[in-house]
Amino acid sequence: MPSGTAFIIEPLDPAKHRRESFKCEVEALNDFLQKRARKEMEADISACFVLVPQEKPEQIAGYYTLSSASILRTELPEALLKKLPRYTRMPATLLGRLARSLEFKGQHIGNRLMVSALSRAVEGARQVASWAVVTDPKDEKARSFYEEFGFKPLTAERMFVTMKDVAAQLNAR
Repeated sequence: MPSGTAFIIEPLDPAKHRRESFKCEVEALNDFLQKRARKEMEADISACFVLVPQEKPEQIAGYYTLSSASILRTELPEALLKKLPRYTRMPATLLGRLARSLEFKGQHIGNRLMVSALSRAVEGARQVASWAVVTDPKDEKARSFYEEFGFKPLTAERMFVTMKDVAAQLNAR
């Protein structure tokens, strides 16, 4: 598909979007979209959003999922604790999955998906408080990608960025 393609991002619609043809570099992400995304949405476990070309709205160029989460106070860096209430857990938004179709490689789809996911997280936090966005990168390549958006290590598996930092990043774009 040409790099000048116009895209839209919308909630996954299993009746409209062709999940079975989506292929990315990580089989677990293919499997999730094809077999579990619809079920998790119906169970209100996660919300799945797809990026599709305007002229082929059934074709999925990429997707991400968001859900609620929390961060244990004991996992947070000491410098941040001084500014926070003494709750055991801080509310967070989980960016659970993010994937780009191999067919759209080199078109900055990952960046578009990330900006959309972070924008949605900030907007949601205005309605239901969320202090940070957390994610669990699958590998070092994913970890590096998240670092470009300000994510920092929280635990060995999890990364985070505060909602305040996300909002500042988005405003700077």
